[in-house]
Amino acid sequence: MTEKKRWKVLRFLDYAIPILLVVYVLSIGPVYAIVGSQYQLVISKRSVFFTFENYRSFYAPLIWVCDKNTYIGELLNYYGLFCYATMYPDQYNNPILYTY
Repeated sequence: MTEKKRWKVLRFLDYAIPILLVVYVLSIGPVYAIVGSQYQLVISKRSVFFTFENYRSFYAPLIWVCDKNTYIGELLNYYGLFCYATMYPDQYNNPILYTY
C-alpha cells in the first residue's frame, strides 16, 4: 500500500469510527420505538430497554453504561420515550417514568 493510500484510509477511519459510534448510541431510541410499538409499551423499574431481551445483547455496552451512571441511564430512557412518542403519537399515553 502506498503512503498516500494509507493516509486516505487512516483519514477515513478517523471520521468513520466516531460517526458510527454516535449512530450506534442514537439508534437505541428508534429501535425501542419500533419494538415497543409491536409489543405494547412496557416499562420496567430500571429502564425501558431491559424489557426487550433480543436487543439486550446488541446494546450491552450502553446498558452497562446505564447501570454505572444513573444520569446517562435516565437520558437514554427519556430519549427512548421521546422517539416512541414522536413515531407513534396516537399510541403514546404518557406513561410514568421511573427513576433508578
